[in-house]
Amino acid sequence: MRRVVSFVTIAVVVIILLSGIDGLDFDPSPAAFLSLDDPELVAFNRIAKEFGDTGTIMIILDSSQTPLEKLLDIAREVNKLNWVNTVASVLDATKLGRINLLTLQIPVENYVSQSDGRLVLNSEILSDPMYSNLLISSSGKYYGVMVTIAEGSELRSNTLIPQLREAINASGVSSYRLIGESVANSTTFRSIMDLTFVYPPFIFLAIFSVYLIKFRRVSLALLTLVPPAGAAIAIVGIMGLLNTDINSLTVMIPSFIIIIGSAYGMHFLARFQENNSLEKVVERTIHEERVPILFSALTTMAGFSSYILLDMKAFQDMGLLVCAGIFLSATFTLVVLPGLVVPARTVRSGIRVPTKIPRLVSKAIVWTVLAISIISPILIMTIPLSIDQYAFFKDNSEIRQNAKIMNEAFGWLTNYSLMITPKSGGRIVLTGDQANQLTGFQEDLKELEGVSKVMSLVDVSRSTNIPLPLLMNALRSSDILGSASSLLLTEKALRINVFSPRSDSLNAERLKESIEKLIKEREALTRDFDFTIAGTTLIWNSVNSSVVTNQIQSLIVSFGLILMLLFIIFKSVRSTLIATIPIALTTLFNFVFMAIFRVSLSISTALISGMLMGLVIDYAIHFTIWLRRLNDPEKAYRQTAVAIFTNGLSLIAGFSVLLLTPLLLYVDVAKLMVSGLAVGMIFTLILLPEIASRRFAKRDKKRT
Repeated sequence: MRRVVSFVTIAVVVIILLSGIDGLDFDPSPAAFLSLDDPELVAFNRIAKEFGDTGTIMIILDSSQTPLEKLLDIAREVNKLNWVNTVASVLDATKLGRINLLTLQIPVENYVSQSDGRLVLNSEILSDPMYSNLLISSSGKYYGVMVTIAEGSELRSNTLIPQLREAINASGVSSYRLIGESVANSTTFRSIMDLTFVYPPFIFLAIFSVYLIKFRRVSLALLTLVPPAGAAIAIVGIMGLLNTDINSLTVMIPSFIIIIGSAYGMHFLARFQENNSLEKVVERTIHEERVPILFSALTTMAGFSSYILLDMKAFQDMGLLVCAGIFLSATFTLVVLPGLVVPARTVRSGIRVPTKIPRLVSKAIVWTVLAISIISPILIMTIPLSIDQYAFFKDNSEIRQNAKIMNEAFGWLTNYSLMITPKSGGRIVLTGDQANQLTGFQEDLKELEGVSKVMSLVDVSRSTNIPLPLLMNALRSSDILGSASSLLLTEKALRINVFSPRSDSLNAERLKESIEKLIKEREALTRDFDFTIAGTTLIWNSVNSSVVTNQIQSLIVSFGLILMLLFIIFKSVRSTLIATIPIALTTLFNFVFMAIFRVSLSISTALISGMLMGLVIDYAIHFTIWLRRLNDPEKAYRQTAVAIFTNGLSLIAGFSVLLLTPLLLYVDVAKLMVSGLAVGMIFTLILLPEIASRRFAKRDKKRT
């Protein structure tokens, strides 16, 4: 009967996966982590709606290798894409002369002209503030093609960039560089796809190798992974059925379930091997392991369940689905494995641990822990709190190299939009005084720290001596600036583009504060106009702020839930507090490791503390339960040490696979999880037996 239940359960899991696989949707953008009413997201969408674009992609080309005729081919091919709003290049650049006050005509001359059947570029463009270091580097070495994304297409980075590459390749150009938010999102998307479909088998193999060493039997090593693999498959199917977005956070759900859930099967099968010579071996094993496995699952779920209470949907999805996966792993261990195991000859474990930790080693570790704990506040204060989307990638990655070239050649890497709209909500019109105020405001913007270039109609007005109000009217009635007009002016709004060489969220926040301070100083403008600042880097800053807040909240909730569950298990305040010592120290050391490794508190690393709490407490539960059963610290240690050490090795092996991913985001997760699990395992195997031995010695001394 057990075998029938096992195979029916496996069949149901496969059906769930096949039913939901088509519903999986991928979203690598920062918007995936924020609510729709987030102020930065609202500002970004407001400007996007007014100007019709939601981001910029820069195509960087070496001018010595790209004839203007090829540049024209690129512009034409890219402009055919249905998601492209505008394509701006030196081919569209126009040189405006000074206005003729008698005829009110504005002389217009293209910077690119034809000579002897070839396109020729006027070198005066290198000193034109409208185009220099925007569509061409000030040295003339690089061309820049600015592609703006039409509103409504910003979340399709996974398809936009491949289509853009196809269009460029179709023009016959093979040497080029792409940079921009969508390019970063597309690269992230590829990593997400790899983590969803490529890395889980390698994680499976890494954990399998550890269990093969322990059990010395292929069948048992494979069976250990059946429950978590089944749970992960079921959860992927459920994610599809619920149309859950797979982003840079939720993509780790299947991997986490496989890594974490493998421990339950290992504990069950290890006990099964020990009971192999006894009668009713399966029933006895279920009886002995159901309480530790179920409570281990519940405490691990407690570590993740706190994310359900947070105000970020990606975290909520992560918490809910990982909790469900862990519960299924524990359930499958007690339901599916009993129908699949077959009694066989007992083989001695291939993993050894010392039968007793030397007192000198214990003392050395205790003093080391104490010393690091004392200096930890100083170290924790140095943890970076800034997110940089380009820093998510390794130094030798293509996108990091492209970002470096962009910064060196054009002097900027990120841009911000400052939209000016009339408070009345109608057409934007400037008086002479307001135009002068705006000109002064732009000059002040250029002087701000972190600003390398400012571009707006003020530059055109100054170079042509055309009053700004008159220039705005001229642009509305003609197309003298070509595609650049739509980047700067609409009927209801004027846009100032601010460019910065810095792409991290901390500098974005400082720059925004500086701009807002300048705005407040211009009372003549703020009286009649509203100012809206937006940029993807500011969205990342909003994500970062939410992460820091949520980290504190989740830690408190996770620790509280784990304390409550431990008290329910042990019904003793002392036992509960002792069991929490390893997780408290592991959490503290996690932040110490963040400071040592220079890992920022970001989207993924915010998960680590709660995860470590939930995982390390499993070790403490198994030790404490056997301590209460045997009433002897040394016997409890010998009974659980191999299982705890094997579990720790399997988790470390599983998370170590993430060190190979191209995204530093996941490499940082791997670093922290591996180091955190290692110290958590050491704390449990050394500190808990040491504390228990001292407590039992005091008790025995009182009795005598």
